[in-house]
Amino acid sequence: MKALTFLVRILMGAVFAFSGFTKAVDPYGVSYKINDYFIAFGWLDMDSFALPSAFLLSALELTVGIMLLLNLRARFATFLALGLELIFTPITLWLAITNAVSDCGCFGDFIKLTNWQTFWKNVIFLVMIIFLIFRSKTFHNPLSDNVELGISAAIYVFAILFQTYMVRHLPIFDWRPYKVGNNIAQLMEVPDDAEKDSVVTLVTYQNTVTGEIKDFTMCMIPSSDDTTWVWKDTKTEVVKEGFRPDIHDFVVRDTSGFDYADTLLKMDQPILLVVAYDLYRSNEEGLNTLRYVQDYALENNYLIIGYTASDQAKVEQIKTDYSIDFPFFFGDGTAQKTIIRANPGIVKLEKGTVTGKWNWRDFKTK
Repeated sequence: MKALTFLVRILMGAVFAFSGFTKAVDPYGVSYKINDYFIAFGWLDMDSFALPSAFLLSALELTVGIMLLLNLRARFATFLALGLELIFTPITLWLAITNAVSDCGCFGDFIKLTNWQTFWKNVIFLVMIIFLIFRSKTFHNPLSDNVELGISAAIYVFAILFQTYMVRHLPIFDWRPYKVGNNIAQLMEVPDDAEKDSVVTLVTYQNTVTGEIKDFTMCMIPSSDDTTWVWKDTKTEVVKEGFRPDIHDFVVRDTSGFDYADTLLKMDQPILLVVAYDLYRSNEEGLNTLRYVQDYALENNYLIIGYTASDQAKVEQIKTDYSIDFPFFFGDGTAQKTIIRANPGIVKLEKGTVTGKWNWRDFKTK
């Protein structure tokens, strides 16, 4: 039993430490996921709490994991792990049933799990943690309680400082499809024999007698002679998703809606893509850096373009206020947040391949 307890403690410690680390590497990514949860819960005014919540959650998971691994206040750490799982498990059950958020974000962008996989994972972990609770009185450490507590606090503080560095620069590990070395055009390709989406057409009718609204498949719609049912809507739903390329939402549109993505990805001239998904929230000092980026591009014969999800009016204001004259194109904000964790950030493209990525703070030192 002692050996089993040791193995379970090490396993749970490794899982929590790994989960916390993959989150701590990318605080902005975790905050975007937490904001998805806020939206799913209907908490539409909570977005300002997303990043602080990401910091606290990642640091707590990493600290609990290391405490379990090193047997530091392990009984206390086990109760903390139990508290986290008692929160995670019902939430992931709700996600599995409703699919309100497509991916839990448990391991950042490193590992993607379906919502049902996530739920059953948490059920197994909950059972293992309850086992540790019953065995926690057997945990012993030769260090004093104050020393163990001091080390644990130091780990938590380090986790917060580590995340602060990631936010001010860029994640030291990039598991997203736009990482340096990847060719965007290649990751957008769809094979000729790729599986297509399986779809079903649903026709919505309302019963004029009872008021019932019901969806029918095309082969089951009420007869045209049945006047108790009145047509309301026709929609198509995806029953089973087909092939999805790693990159499927990279569009670079001008104000008329024309997409230049294919043209830009084939250009021989290197491109500096200034990505600012939300110019209204862009760092002011970062916007001041854009003049330097523009001059750098001209000096090195790079094409420079802006890429944002903000409106044209804000673009014109920014160009006037910060004395920049390179063109801006428009795309999906979620895709832009995936491309780079900075607002603004700079991405260098050479024939469609990502050859450099910088937070605006780091580009200033080039």
